Amino acid sequence: MPSTHLSHLLPENLLNLQLRERFRDELRIQPEIFWPYLRPCTVRLLLLADGTLDFSEQDFGLSTFVRSLLDMPGRHARFQITLAHINGVADSRLMAGESRISNRIKSFKFDNGTHFGTNMYDAVFLFGIATSYSRGNGYPSDRLSDNELRALTQYMNAGGGLFATGDHGMLGRPLCHAIPRARNMRRWQSTSAQLSEDQVSMEGQRRNDTNRPPAGSSSFADQSDDVPQTVQPRLYERRSGLFRYSFPHPLLCGPNGMIRVMPDHPHEGECVEPTSTDATLNFGGALGPEYPDAIDGGPRPLAEVISTSTVLSGTRSGNKDPTLAQSFGGICAYDGHRAGIGRVVTDATWHHFVNVNLIGLFNDAGLPAGHVWRNGFLSSAAGQTHFENVKAYYRNLAVWLAPPERIRCMNSRLYWTLLWDERVMEAVLTTTDIKLASTQSHVLQLIGRHARDVLGRYAGRCQSVRLALDLIRYRLPRLIPDIDPWWPEPGPLREKFDGVDWLDGSPLMDIAIGSALVALREAFPEPDEKNVRELEGERLEKVLIDGASQGIELALKSLSTSAEQIRDLLSSVSRNDSETR
Repeated sequence: MPSTHLSHLLPENLLNLQLRERFRDELRIQPEIFWPYLRPCTVRLLLLADGTLDFSEQDFGLSTFVRSLLDMPGRHARFQITLAHINGVADSRLMAGESRISNRIKSFKFDNGTHFGTNMYDAVFLFGIATSYSRGNGYPSDRLSDNELRALTQYMNAGGGLFATGDHGMLGRPLCHAIPRARNMRRWQSTSAQLSEDQVSMEGQRRNDTNRPPAGSSSFADQSDDVPQTVQPRLYERRSGLFRYSFPHPLLCGPNGMIRVMPDHPHEGECVEPTSTDATLNFGGALGPEYPDAIDGGPRPLAEVISTSTVLSGTRSGNKDPTLAQSFGGICAYDGHRAGIGRVVTDATWHHFVNVNLIGLFNDAGLPAGHVWRNGFLSSAAGQTHFENVKAYYRNLAVWLAPPERIRCMNSRLYWTLLWDERVMEAVLTTTDIKLASTQSHVLQLIGRHARDVLGRYAGRCQSVRLALDLIRYRLPRLIPDIDPWWPEPGPLREKFDGVDWLDGSPLMDIAIGSALVALREAFPEPDEKNVRELEGERLEKVLIDGASQGIELALKSLSTSAEQIRDLLSSVSRNDSETR
């Protein structure tokens, strides 16, 4: 039965529309069955909950979050998801009806080889609500066992990513508080026995209440409306006279721009930056430093708060104490890849992920008729826009936490997708015999500019910068500290910048991406099923790197020529000025 807004269509036109929609769905789910697309990279995720948290459709269920990952847009990544629970829960609490879930594990333990191993997952997500455990058989009641912590640390040291969150007070402490790095990137217990001084309490005036009432009085249920909290992402800048830009952390960069919203809640936890970073890890065997030195020549990477949340003055969220105005850390991130280990992210609360804060209250009995708490962000067009931004954060987490080899795989698929995007093909790659060696730099720049814009529309502008930097790094590694906004800024860089942007270095990024795409097209002018399958190995990455290096060489020659012309112009101006005096 066609919907009302399509009732004007003739039957044959309605059929055309239905077939087009079916093709869109099939291309999104299985792009490899359509020439010339590659199979998306598989990123293996373990999602683990404890206590009354689960993956059901209930208020404290994570089913909406899980489906946002399963519905990942683009053709570069698919998430293979294992759902697990610390307890022996019912099948319904592990999304029993969802056929896309890869595996389900009950009574999960990190030291059970059938449940967990160093190479079984690319990223682990921990959602803790319990304040104590009763697992028995030698397992502690207030934390994971040493055997579990050793297995988890070995996984993290081998490059596996970790996400961890709880809620206010001690909620989530047993699951997360002893895990390296995550342990000091968030508060896992109250900060004071005095309610009025506790920064992560449930009722006190210093609680982290982010509720944003739509209008009028403040209600606890406002966490389930279509009005989010506004967050302030940390900005990473480069201003060197050659490059000038600022970006949020890649986790907060989405297709619609900077991600500035999160679901709200009356009492969140809090993320912090570690104050002690020199510990040596040992859970029954030496496991190295908690925060190792960098392997890329830069300073030692440390965890940092990348998003700040704000508490309004006087918020009551029902009958709680009126709040004091303050701000607190909402998300903390650690880039372990720069130290040869896994990345880590902590979040102030799992209320940013559960159904009640996303799609409304399950039990709305007694609430006013016509309220927005029943459907949450889905109650309005504006709410749905906010929801899409939140989902972009979820997907960014799963991508950013993946090990480097998985990220390289996803990047290669992004390039192949860009190559066959209709806009890039029609605008700049209209012939199959295009040769990189004979392509002028301004053409490469145009190709790269189109490609970066296309990529930014579905993966975020940050992603296009990241792709370009990864290519430039191979040819000009010493330039990276001067142009990478996420690289810790060296002191001399800021000191030598006089505040005037004389040059625009962005063409270098455009040319790097443009030349990589031209090289890819040149290597595979008429791809067929056989040679496309060859690209799923290292060959694609080599073609991209070699092509970008050639383009960067051309860009450097062009820059050198322009610099000489500028120098001659300045010299001429200086001579004329002297002659007129």
